[in-house]
Formats: sequence, structure tokens, C-alpha cells
Amino acid sequence: MKTGFATSNLTTKASVTEMKNNPSLSAVRQAFERHQLRQDCVKLCQNLVQLIVHLQQHRGTTLAILGGDDFFEPRLQAIKKHIVEDLQELQKQRKHLVDEDTWQNLCSEWFTVNHHWRQDSALQNFEIHTHLIQQLLRQLKNYYHSPLFEHLDVIHNPIARLVLTELPEFLETAAQIRGIGTHLLASDTSETYFADRLKYLARYFTRTLQHVEQLYDTGRLINAESQWLEIVRAWNTIDEAVAKLDVKRAEGMPPEQFFSETSHIIYYIQQCLKLGLKRLNTATDQAIKAWIESGSYHTGT
Repeated sequence: MKTGFATSNLTTKASVTEMKNNPSLSAVRQAFERHQLRQDCVKLCQNLVQLIVHLQQHRGTTLAILGGDDFFEPRLQAIKKHIVEDLQELQKQRKHLVDEDTWQNLCSEWFTVNHHWRQDSALQNFEIHTHLIQQLLRQLKNYYHSPLFEHLDVIHNPIARLVLTELPEFLETAAQIRGIGTHLLASDTSETYFADRLKYLARYFTRTLQHVEQLYDTGRLINAESQWLEIVRAWNTIDEAVAKLDVKRAEGMPPEQFFSETSHIIYYIQQCLKLGLKRLNTATDQAIKAWIESGSYHTGT
């Protein structure tokens, strides 16, 4: 089942470029314009992350059901309701930040995922969900690389990179581990592809964990020291469970418990994202900071 999603060329990028080329607008005026647009973008990103989390939950529960575990069936209605609410909120916020083609493709892909997953194999279901989620992750990266975040000060630039590129991918790795691991534990059949994929994802998660710890001081940057420690602690348990999984049903951890334990990790990554976006909402352009420090705001120059 093929689906399509066109990545947005930000209208805000054109707007900011226009301001750059307009000699009647001062550098500070442009900076204030960017600041307002960036705050709108950060608010939209908060809801975009929420949509991604709910789509990841939908993928995980449907993979469990396709594996034969009906325990997850009652959760689906609540998750679908959350996704519809997320889309309704994004519709109100998108303005110049998500173009019409991208928006229509997003809604179309969700319709396909929602109405056809029971007809797909577990692998097809995983790939279709993942394709949609990856496009949303790419949207976050596009925002980071847009002019809205080009002029941040040295404090907020690494925060933007962390919360718009690094942590969302980290979140998706954890969610893929949850979905695939739960499916393997629920299924009585041998599924070598998923078993191999899960072992790869576990190694990748560990490397990413180390990478983020080396590059970012999450405690100083986004006040998330305790949340990060929870991620590390919970991952030690999941990593051991993954190591015991083979292509057949593993012993010792029911699929419901695996889903719950990995959801614990995902929750704390999401909390880190929320804290980072909250910090990013207060970000200041270098031009505004220089203007304030120079005292020019007293004279209006």
C-alpha cells in the first residue's frame, strides 16, 4: 500500500526572505518579526510532537493486535480520538507554517493508516505508520533549518538542535522498539526481520543515548536532569529484555509489560521535549539581544 506526503517548503521562509530584501525594515524589526513567527512555530511544534506520540501509540497497539494480543483492542478508540483532536488543533495553528498540499497529504495518510491497517501484514502496518511519522519528524527538522532559527543566541541554538532534530528521532527509536518488541512478544510465529530490526534499534538507542549525553548538558540546557536519569534507568531494564528476545516468543515479560516499560521511556523523552520547547519559546535573536545590550531601545534607534 503506497502513500505520499509532500514535505512543506515553509511559507515563513519566503516571508523572512522578503523582510531581508526590504530596505525599509530594520534588522531589529526583522528580528522581532522572526521572534513572533518563531513563537507560533514552537507552539505548533508542541502539538506536532503530541501528534507523533499518538501515532506511535497507534502503531504499537495495532502491531500488538496483529500479533494476536486482543488486550490492546480497547485502547484504539481512545488513541484515534486523540489523533483527531491533534489534527483539529494543528488545523487551527498551521497558518503559514504548513502549506495546503502538505496538510491534505497528512490527513490522507492518516485516513489510510486508520482504515486499512487490519488488512495489512504486520510489516506493512509498521512501514506505513513509520513513513507518516518520519515525514512529521522531517517537518520538525525543516523548521530548525529555516530562517526562524538561524539567528538564535549561543544558548538557544543547541536547544533548538536538540529538541527539533535529536530528541524527536530518539523518541521515534524508542517507539519503534516498543512496537516491534510488543509485536514479537504477542506473536507465536517466527519473524526474523522484526527480531533483527529490534536488536539493531536497541544498539542504535544506546549509541544515541551516549551521543546526546556527550554533546548536550540536558540539565543545564533544558532543566531535564531527573528526566534523563529516568530514561537511562528504564532503558537498562528494556535493553536486558531485548537481549533475551529471539525470533520466537520470549519468556519472562508479557507484551503488555514490555509496552508499559517502553512507554515509560517515551514519556520521559517527551517530557524533555516539552521542557526544551518551553525554553525555546523564550529564545532571543542575536540582533534583539545586541540592540538591548547597546541601550538603543532608550533612543529608539
